[in-house]
Amino acid sequence: MLITVSIVVILVTAVAPNIQSILITNRVTADLNNLSAAVQRARFTAVDEQATVIMCPTENYSECTDDWSKAKMVFIDENNDDGKNDDEPIIITSQPINDKNTLSGISGNLEFDQFGSINKAATILICATGKPSSYASALLLSQYGRIAVAIDANGSDGIKEDLSGAALDCS
Repeated sequence: MLITVSIVVILVTAVAPNIQSILITNRVTADLNNLSAAVQRARFTAVDEQATVIMCPTENYSECTDDWSKAKMVFIDENNDDGKNDDEPIIITSQPINDKNTLSGISGNLEFDQFGSINKAATILICATGKPSSYASALLLSQYGRIAVAIDANGSDGIKEDLSGAALDCS
């Protein structure tokens, strides 16, 4: 019995840090995938409907805010006033990011035109709060509307890079 308990303690001690790392990585990835799906849907809708589509953070699903950690909504801006009106239905929403993560690198609305181009290039950075940059990931949005997920292009440091090739930084 004592030997069994000793083996279990050794296994838990060896495996627990790896499990925590996996959970943190999965939490960041889930937020990134949720955001990516909404951005891709916004771009697709703009091209498909040949219209201006806006994606923005929201607290009440009736007006945009600047806090991208909040829920997001996507809608066709039928009157091109850069805001949501009552007669403009919401196409898709996404959940707020996990409260153990932080999101940075973007402000204001994302606006897609009928060609799928976006009003601003951005690196939307998602970091695990209080963790090193090796846990970070980012959604890369080019001016032409190309959407990509950051990768560790140099493969040497375990840290992914942004649109300009600079390492993601969560400090």
